[in-house]
Amino acid sequence: MAPTSRLLTVREMAAFAAPSALLFLFRAAAYVIPALYAQRFTLDLADIAGILFVMRTVEVLLQIPIGLVSDATRHTRYGRKPLVMLGLALGSVATWFVYVPPDDVGLVYLGIWLSLATLAGSLTEVAYGAWATEITSDYRERARCASYQTWASIAGKEMYALVPLLWFLSSNRITFESLQVTAWILAVVTPVVLLCAWRWAPTGDTLVPIDRVSLRQMLDLALRNGPLQRVLVVLILWELGTGFLFGLDFMRIDSYLKAGEAVPLQSLFGVWAAMAGLAALQWVLKRHEKHHVWAVSMCCLAGVLLAQLALAPGMTHLVPLIVGAWMLVAATVAGSLVVPMSLVGDLADYEALRSGQRAAGPMVAITQMTLKLFGGGAAAAALWVVSLFGFKPGQDSYDATAAFGIQFVCLALPAVFIIAASLVAWRYPITARRHQAIVRSLERRSRSKLEAQPIGV
Repeated sequence: MAPTSRLLTVREMAAFAAPSALLFLFRAAAYVIPALYAQRFTLDLADIAGILFVMRTVEVLLQIPIGLVSDATRHTRYGRKPLVMLGLALGSVATWFVYVPPDDVGLVYLGIWLSLATLAGSLTEVAYGAWATEITSDYRERARCASYQTWASIAGKEMYALVPLLWFLSSNRITFESLQVTAWILAVVTPVVLLCAWRWAPTGDTLVPIDRVSLRQMLDLALRNGPLQRVLVVLILWELGTGFLFGLDFMRIDSYLKAGEAVPLQSLFGVWAAMAGLAALQWVLKRHEKHHVWAVSMCCLAGVLLAQLALAPGMTHLVPLIVGAWMLVAATVAGSLVVPMSLVGDLADYEALRSGQRAAGPMVAITQMTLKLFGGGAAAAALWVVSLFGFKPGQDSYDATAAFGIQFVCLALPAVFIIAASLVAWRYPITARRHQAIVRSLERRSRSKLEAQPIGV
């Protein structure tokens, strides 16, 4: 049975996309967990940083093996559902223990449960991404599917952001008290999501049998799949740009512009701007090539970043301008997040035609490894580069060199990377027409193999 080319129902889309909300909640508190554990349990930040470094390194190195496992364990009837369900269940249990620690814990406790939560998330991400390539073979329907996944992620983000504001909590900040509520929400929501995804999400299928992929075939995939190479170049440039941007944006606003009160407003209004951007994106994707939409959205984002170079400390209406700029960023980022997810299925179809191996799991693993490797590296590099200009957070004022440094490294340099990414994305070769030709070729090949089989086989 081939993957369907019909329009999927809203129920099918929602059931498939719902796990994205759980995946967001697994990692939502990643940036605050070190500080919370260090403060409550008097753990050394350097020791926690060492655990995080080892954990992230192992996570990156395991992406390829996880991709191979995802393909090797694909069930003939239920597809990738069992592995995704297992990853979500393990991730929810591990996240519970991270968010609700006992009264007296140490580094071993944190290291074990945080590592399990992270690895369960990675296992789910790869299997889930490969599953997304199989539920439909339609070029534009895949973009719609990715939009629903992003909607679900936004729902998870909004849920996480609203928990600290609940009336019965003692603080409106993210604390272990609010994380415990988040853990209970996960405990209640996870079984519902698993049940709905298992019952109503399409299992999907492929025109090419899923065979185990060797490391040699993985190398061939990376070296000879031209469209995949182009996407990886775009992702590398994108991660470098956004890593520098998001790694320094809080310091730019809070320390340099002295407008820290704008940060919570960014989160509040940014979610709604992202939702509006997603709604507009679905309309645009029905009428234009996906990779062109991707390129234009990145160019728009670069323009918003460059426009913020005009912002200066003490200027009139600074906070509304910062929040408005962030809303534009959130709206334009939608295209840059949705389109790459929808392209993986097209790339897998191309690989099936090129080599006979669809390799969806390994392909998702390669893209995930690229994102994690360059995204995390860029965020760390941004702190070092801006320090070369003499910028240090928390100072009362900054000289011209430090002011130039934070503006250049946080805004101008990311814009350069993102513009370069958009130029590469514009020339992505698999258009809607070419993808249709690829699918027709795969269908002919599949029919030929069936006709060549002896009767009764």
